[in-house]
Amino acid sequence: MPGSLLREYQRWFKARVIPRPGRPAGRQGAAADRDWLNPQRGVPGTDRLAVYAEGYRARVEEALAEVYEAVRHVVGHRTFTALSRAYAERGPSREYNLSLIGRHLPAFLTSDPLTQRLPFLPDLATLEWQVSLAFHAVHEPPMDLTAWAAVPLETWAGARLRFQPSVSLIRSAWPILAVWEARREPRDTIDVELQNRPQAVLVARHDLIVRCERVDGSQALLMERLLAGETLGRACGHAAGTSPALLTSWMAGWARAGLIARVDRGG
Repeated sequence: MPGSLLREYQRWFKARVIPRPGRPAGRQGAAADRDWLNPQRGVPGTDRLAVYAEGYRARVEEALAEVYEAVRHVVGHRTFTALSRAYAERGPSREYNLSLIGRHLPAFLTSDPLTQRLPFLPDLATLEWQVSLAFHAVHEPPMDLTAWAAVPLETWAGARLRFQPSVSLIRSAWPILAVWEARREPRDTIDVELQNRPQAVLVARHDLIVRCERVDGSQALLMERLLAGETLGRACGHAAGTSPALLTSWMAGWARAGLIARVDRGG
């Protein structure tokens, strides 16, 4: 098969498996179907081709449902299926690993009509995606607490704490942790007050278990700055009014929990 014809056939096949309205690819319509499809054992070629299209959408839905358990629970099975199909048809995935196909769902939800009535959905999806990433993250050996004493005092202000790859902090204007924790309760029994309940949620893996916990106030701000790569001196500067003893207590607690992999010393 000549290269140009092969490319044309590939475009045609892709357009049938992942239809994208308004973006025709290659030969279209019944003529191409007639030329490139043939019945086998009495089954029309269009029916056999549909198996691939439905299979792709089904695999996408299964992969999304595994990661976005709370989103699926909140919106319901039928709505989640429709959401999965819309997400699958937005464009082909470039991921080699099916578990990563949901990477862009939080951003996709920001413009989806579902978010108009459930405005917390993008943040809830972000939380669930970080939980998934935390589960698969490759950890470094945790920092030995005795190593703290080896860091000269004069270098602490310019030092940077390097957290384990599973650690993240998600800020939301909504109580996403409460919604996430209710993901296995019967939908008709869930009663979460949404208004005026912002939350910052710490995600981290401990052994093989990913835990999510609420972090408030200055501690959330400090961790957020440190996760962004700020030096300890600059990050602590944003926690004005917090006692040095409390700041030290927070960081020691993170180290004891194995959340800190190392300290990169300042000059």
